[in-house]
Amino acid sequence: MKRKRRIYVWGGIALAVLAVAAQLLMRGGQEVAAVKVQTGSVNRTVTDSGYVQPASDFNIHATQTARVTQVVAEAGQPVKQGETLVVLENLDLSLQISDTQSQIAQAGNTAAGARAALERLNLELKDASDNLDRIQELFEGGAVSRADYDKAVLLVETCRQNLNEQSSKLDSALAQEAGLRQTLSQLSAKEGQLVVKSPTDGMVLNLPVKQEEVVNSGALLAVLAAAGQLEVKADILSDDLREVRVGQKVSITAPVLGGEKLAGEVKKIYPSAEEKESALGVIQRRVPVIITLPDPDVLKPGYEVRVAIETLTREDVLVLPREAVRTTGDGHKEVMVVTQGQVQRRTVQTGLSDQENIEITGGLESGEMIVRDGGLDLKEKAKVKPVEKV
Repeated sequence: MKRKRRIYVWGGIALAVLAVAAQLLMRGGQEVAAVKVQTGSVNRTVTDSGYVQPASDFNIHATQTARVTQVVAEAGQPVKQGETLVVLENLDLSLQISDTQSQIAQAGNTAAGARAALERLNLELKDASDNLDRIQELFEGGAVSRADYDKAVLLVETCRQNLNEQSSKLDSALAQEAGLRQTLSQLSAKEGQLVVKSPTDGMVLNLPVKQEEVVNSGALLAVLAAAGQLEVKADILSDDLREVRVGQKVSITAPVLGGEKLAGEVKKIYPSAEEKESALGVIQRRVPVIITLPDPDVLKPGYEVRVAIETLTREDVLVLPREAVRTTGDGHKEVMVVTQGQVQRRTVQTGLSDQENIEITGGLESGEMIVRDGGLDLKEKAKVKPVEKV
């Protein structure tokens, strides 16, 4: 009796399974995700990470050995052109300026004395010349001797010689004064360099000096970025650079941007590759690529970003998700077309592909329904119920 009861139970279960299967068959077979062949675009990109840097930066170095008396600005501070960043002091330079000023005063006094003496000698020469004219008239009339005439001539010559010597002294004093003033101008310009000012509107990136620190000539005092002029530098694998060209569009993303994408452009490709070590310790050959960066308000120098360089684009072409196309053992491309609830495997021709889509160049028409997952093991003419998904 129990055995018959078990048979009845198992028979009931079997009938229920058959009933469910029949219902599935009546509903159209296995439910599968499907997409329609439609017109779209395919954008092939080269993606990599990069970092934001100033398009124009300024490294300000010390022009002389000096002591830092004041650090006015701070790293990260926006500054205007001409705004003071660092103040230095050079006591030796101050002494040189003071000594030069004293020498200028002495040279001025010497020049003033020579000028006064020159005026006096001019008067003496005039008197001697007038006297010579009178003596010459008397000598020609026989009123004075030859000795008196020669004496008058000698006096004139002596006055002229003294005048020339004094004129040379004045010229020398004036030349010395001019040279000292030029030296003072150079020292004053050097003194002006002790007040380090911003050469442009921008932002202070680094101030590697401290108050009371003594810096040598050539020491880095400040690093500035010009306002509103940022760019992205990305080190692209040399193998990926084959299709990258100057002028190509670039999509820039970063966590700080949220879902926003910035549109940049390839500005410069460096002529040679550099060895870089990856995060996994692998040595790679990478080429620096500079990308323009619009609207840099949120991004700051040093921020890491993600760049996608659009190297090839196809517009208004038939496309499918990449996963809908599978490669057969003989290398052909194949999709599963859903026709009247049944699977039909069809060979297609493909073109350009990107990370999401692939271009269909032959074998399909717009609007046809395709099984989204080309890796499903569905037999030819297998019944399916397509559920369209975007």
